[in-house]
Amino acid sequence: MLKLKNYQERTLAKLTAFLDEARILDAKRSFTDLQDAQGYRSTYKEIKGLEDVPYICLRLPTGGGKTLLASYAIGEAADHYLEQDFPIVLWLVPTDIIRKQTLQVLCSTKKENRRVLDAKFNGKVRVYDITDFNHLRIQDLTDRVNVFIATFAAFRVTSKDGRKVYGTSESLAPCFRSIPPQSYFDTDKNGVMLHSFRNLLAFLRPLILIDEAHNHSSKLSIEVLKRLRPSAIIELTATPAENSNVLYKVSASELKAEDMIKLPIHMEEHQSWEDAVTTAVQEQHRLEELAQDGKESDYIRPIVLFQAENKDRDVTVTVVHDYLVKELQIPEDQVAIATGEQRELDGIDLFDPTTPIRYVITVQALKEGWDCSFAYIFCSVAKVASSKDAEQLLGRVLRMPYAKRRVHPELNRAYAHIAVSTWREAVGKIKDNLLDMGFEDEELDSSVKYQQQKLEGLDDDQNEQEQPTAHSLYLHTDTKPDITGLNLGLQGFMEVREASNGGYNIRINEASAADLQELHDQATEMFDNPHDVNELIHAVIQTDAFEQPKAPADRGETFVVPQLCLDFGDGPELAEKESFLPGSWHLTDFSADLPGFHIDSQNHVYSFDIENHKITETFQATQQALDLGRSTKWQVEDLVYWLTKKIKADDLPYEEVVEYLRRVLETLQQKGALLADLVRYRFVLSKKLNEHIASCRDQAYERGVETILFQEGHSIRVTPDVAMAFQPNRYPAKSFYRGTVHFNKHFYATIGDLDSKEEVWCAQCIDSNPHVVTWVRNIPKDIKNSFWLPTHKGNFYPDFVAKLDDGRVAAIEYKGEHLVTADDAKEKKLIGELWAKNSHGQCLFLMATARDTQGLDLSEQIANLLQ
Repeated sequence: MLKLKNYQERTLAKLTAFLDEARILDAKRSFTDLQDAQGYRSTYKEIKGLEDVPYICLRLPTGGGKTLLASYAIGEAADHYLEQDFPIVLWLVPTDIIRKQTLQVLCSTKKENRRVLDAKFNGKVRVYDITDFNHLRIQDLTDRVNVFIATFAAFRVTSKDGRKVYGTSESLAPCFRSIPPQSYFDTDKNGVMLHSFRNLLAFLRPLILIDEAHNHSSKLSIEVLKRLRPSAIIELTATPAENSNVLYKVSASELKAEDMIKLPIHMEEHQSWEDAVTTAVQEQHRLEELAQDGKESDYIRPIVLFQAENKDRDVTVTVVHDYLVKELQIPEDQVAIATGEQRELDGIDLFDPTTPIRYVITVQALKEGWDCSFAYIFCSVAKVASSKDAEQLLGRVLRMPYAKRRVHPELNRAYAHIAVSTWREAVGKIKDNLLDMGFEDEELDSSVKYQQQKLEGLDDDQNEQEQPTAHSLYLHTDTKPDITGLNLGLQGFMEVREASNGGYNIRINEASAADLQELHDQATEMFDNPHDVNELIHAVIQTDAFEQPKAPADRGETFVVPQLCLDFGDGPELAEKESFLPGSWHLTDFSADLPGFHIDSQNHVYSFDIENHKITETFQATQQALDLGRSTKWQVEDLVYWLTKKIKADDLPYEEVVEYLRRVLETLQQKGALLADLVRYRFVLSKKLNEHIASCRDQAYERGVETILFQEGHSIRVTPDVAMAFQPNRYPAKSFYRGTVHFNKHFYATIGDLDSKEEVWCAQCIDSNPHVVTWVRNIPKDIKNSFWLPTHKGNFYPDFVAKLDDGRVAAIEYKGEHLVTADDAKEKKLIGELWAKNSHGQCLFLMATARDTQGLDLSEQIANLLQ
């Protein structure tokens, strides 16, 4: 299977942690503890009538692979919350088009989404269209995962499909043999339980996945969910509804860094729709020549997506088609029409090299359910009344072919051609659409490159006059500005008045782009107060006309940081965590007495301490799981085999894991545990075993780090021959700094979030230091794009990395004073200093605090380090 992208692994890890904690505590407390979604409300909102049901949202921008993550989510929910070998799943999608597409993907064993399910459940998977629920057999409920693909409409009783799922089905009758009547069941007029699919789902309590959940936040949709009595609900969407519990958020920058989407979008305005179409065709020719010049390893045939107007307007599908074929001489077989009436893409594999199609004309039929990463160019000749229509169509050209960076830079971008006579606010519209697709405000400027055509018949001076030149600017400052250094014209336009509540109100009614640049550059001369300097700079950069200076990364500058290496005689190699794991470590060297697992055999009570939380279970003979006609008698060997599928121990021989598990079970039975109970609690047991084995592994790592780094230090190397480089266009911040402080030297145009006032102050001290050329807010947990140092528990990512004017680099970690004495902080400090010590003076390290043991404040500590 394909390796998951970093952001996908982090999303699933967050989901798993939430499900684990929700199983022990509750969804509300788990959400409060674990939410990581800047900009979304932090309070968990329960759904009335579903208070016991975890209901969370994973927010991923368009192109983030929501369907793939949904496939993984089924396995995570089965293990970490439902504790079922074979859950029943209802996968809800917004439209019939999406339903058919999802069904096709999940039914094909060649598709990655299906392979994920098959790998997790050993191929015991059945996927159904909602209309085929009658094919469900009683043995399927105990022998395999059953995934039903449906729209919300299928469960609304007014719909045709709704009447089917709520009505009695003779084929489902065998599934109800062992199910007693329940108060929540639908009955006929005589009060007899209906053998309906809805009743079966309500009894089994399905896991519900919702694709593009923002479409289903109405009261009616919530009522549908209540009828189905889900065990858990997981939403996946780019645009969460206001009432969604957003657990985790992925940014477009993370997708871009992982080569999932094409950015930036190069957008060009045109005087007429004919010019827009012609230029889009020319762009297609140019991109196809690049794609097929022999330098690209994969086949790519760039496609143009044309958005025409409705039938009652001027530039219809037919008009665009005729212009392509008759005026531009495009071969007929290269053009396809995809509308509600003409479905010329049905049954066509656009990835097939023998397929000639290069141009697709639509109105809005492709806004959902169409996915071809060969689409590179979006050309709109239509006045887009709905921003949502444009958003969905634009999203079709953002996916990167094969999720891999291309050799030619032009093939890493998307293109948009807009007829200005029909879309006069093109730039604003495009940016609004990107926001709707899950982009952040901070990502917009770098995501859209705008080119405006000059008007024919006008000279350069006249064209310049057509552009808006006057801009208004308003701000409030604590102190009065010194404007004597500004040009006289700008001084004349500036109004400075004392405010009634103190301070000064400053207004500039007419400012050119040059004036704005002057205000930006003279801010420190106008004010002594740093707060007022930032207020002015912030006001200037918020205007549409101001073009900020390019960040060092955008200017082509380099930023390389030597990494910690080990040399055992074959040359320096990156010191990864695995370097410290002794090759001779054995799980069987550790005790088989599982800590945190307690048995009160007299009262038949089992307690599990997991992640500092306690689960207490009381086994009763009447609490048997639903037996639908198939009983299984487990032996110790069966449980051992089952556990091997759940244990994370790829670094150990399979035989050793089996032997250790056998010893653990034997020890538990000697202490009074019954095998039947261990089977019943096997999911909790597997979690406790994974936690224990991870602890054993950490102990082995810790010994390795101590031995190799601090006892045998002769193997340590820090050399520029092994280094990481901060790459242009690869800054996968998942959230962004949104404060008022303006930074001038950050390597990238955007800055990753600064978690506290102290971190902001730390960044200011670095940014203002005269020896700093540039710096980076280091992104944690991104081994490919960030600087890191190894520890026995993983990798350590210093908060800031700076490049100095003499070529040295500095790594700075900020810790609150109450955290400095923690064991992990001590280890980070030791390893950071070890890295600096072995760099021959080329690297510096500081574990900074608000005030150190010598009484120096943060600015003094940084100044001393960087001198």
